[in-house]
Amino acid sequence: MNEDYSIILEDVTFTYEGSKKPTIKNVNLKIKRGEIVSILGKTGAGKSTLIYIIGGIIPNYIHGDLSGDVIIEGLNTREYSLYEIAQHVGVVMDDPEAHIVSSTVWEDVAFGPCNLGLPRDEVYERMMFALEATRLTELKERNPYNLSGGEKQSLAIAGILAMRPKILALDEPTSMLDPLGRRRVYEVLKDLNRKFGITIILSGHDIEVIVGLADRIVVMNEGELILDGPLSKVLQETESLKKAGVRLPEVTRLMALLKEKGVWKGSLPMTLEEAYNYLAKVFTRKKVLFKPYQPEKEKLVKPTATEPIIKIRRLRHTYPNGVEALKGIDLDIYPGEYVAFIGQNGSGKTTLARHIAGLLKPTNKEAEILVASLDIRKARMREIVRKVGYVFQIPEHQIFHSITREEIEFGLKNLEFPKNEIDRKVNEILKMLGLEEFKEEWPLSLDRGKRFRIALGSILAIDPEVIIVDEPTTGQDWRESLYICKILKKLNQRGKTVVIITHEMDLVAAFATRVIVLCKGRILLDGTPREVFSKPEILEKTWVQPPQITRLSQKLSKLCAIPTMLTVDEMYDYLVENLKEVEMTWF
Repeated sequence: MNEDYSIILEDVTFTYEGSKKPTIKNVNLKIKRGEIVSILGKTGAGKSTLIYIIGGIIPNYIHGDLSGDVIIEGLNTREYSLYEIAQHVGVVMDDPEAHIVSSTVWEDVAFGPCNLGLPRDEVYERMMFALEATRLTELKERNPYNLSGGEKQSLAIAGILAMRPKILALDEPTSMLDPLGRRRVYEVLKDLNRKFGITIILSGHDIEVIVGLADRIVVMNEGELILDGPLSKVLQETESLKKAGVRLPEVTRLMALLKEKGVWKGSLPMTLEEAYNYLAKVFTRKKVLFKPYQPEKEKLVKPTATEPIIKIRRLRHTYPNGVEALKGIDLDIYPGEYVAFIGQNGSGKTTLARHIAGLLKPTNKEAEILVASLDIRKARMREIVRKVGYVFQIPEHQIFHSITREEIEFGLKNLEFPKNEIDRKVNEILKMLGLEEFKEEWPLSLDRGKRFRIALGSILAIDPEVIIVDEPTTGQDWRESLYICKILKKLNQRGKTVVIITHEMDLVAAFATRVIVLCKGRILLDGTPREVFSKPEILEKTWVQPPQITRLSQKLSKLCAIPTMLTVDEMYDYLVENLKEVEMTWF
């Protein structure tokens, strides 16, 4: 019976205005009341479009050719206004700044309930609930535009939570949040679902982060639904998931590799606990004696230069609202290092990076910031950009030309490079970043991954000595994230110093040579990825978790002498090497 469903899509196809190719093709989907459904797929698969269709934003606000029927709580979205549909479904968009409407956090969260004409006491209760649920209570007097990217994303979610809609449709709701922050949001969503029966549909790229939340997984590829079912069933379709660009949990990828090797015959695990139980049985039953492990990577990270390329002393920064974001930073970064800044939202990562790039100035006179011997505090931006390139977390913040080629050549023109050199450099960047076929396109019409490449390209064209990238993976699928990190690695191998700010610990483990952990405006840890991730108790204070495969190895180390592992490939090679002398078929 259709009355049992809160969302019904029947043969839905949508083509954006001005486009010849449909983004959504022949989608049939029914979601029951109270169900939690996760839509997975690579960048450009159509996930965001599907969320906007369910929320009535398409076709009421974003225009194009929509065919088929979209029924939300019995309402056909083409027959009702966006205001009427919004009484039933709340949409959290992937750009959190699109939600900001007020000058303080608490006013922003209260805005929706106030517009519903609710009593004052109920508005206050809803506001406080939403603030607490998203860890924003202490920030309620802050200006939303002064929040970090992750805090803005939490605020967008809080504003919708305060509305208490029957349906929550969330587009990449936690892409800017730290790992434990994501867990907190998902716990809130599950609690809302359990207590109030709210139907939840959310898009994303990563199965690992929604394990334990979603009742059902829908996988999209090229605008079509290719898989639909419970997580335990969908997770076994590894080839289809790989084709769709969906990132499997690290423990699942490990066991899939072992299954290909023929040493594992069972179904693939969904969680770290399941993988641990499987492997623990093997290690105890076979009495495996693990050999000492000396990874090669740590031998390569010691800087060869005697002078740092980035030198920071006594750096403090207090924002106009009184928030002390940096509390006396002393830091040296050496030429050729690939450094990751990690830490919870609001820990000072972006504030520190923006000081290095000259986008912020210290609020204490005794601070010292030198980059390649240039005094960043006193230098003009024209001088700084030749030394430091900065790519923003939200690429749209630094894209303002109507054509991709013009965007990439903008900095070179401002620095008065000769035309022949500009053409050469732009062509090199377009080829390096796979943007040649999009060189005459409007950048903002492209997907998030390509927009990020364009923003990166505009920086790389100037050829700075230091490249800083703030959240290179936000809103992007695993393939796109790897693509960006591999490009940065190649530049690093050519001698560039790279600094990334990220919450994706598996990328930190795979690419960074050094990790700097920030907590409440101070440096808490500084070392190689293995050194830093070997201190999970300290990391937990910063709302950061080591990669899942690292946590698995640490859990197994209580049974046997297995060392701290950083990547799936490292763990796989080590297990195969140590198990080759025991019976190959485990079960």
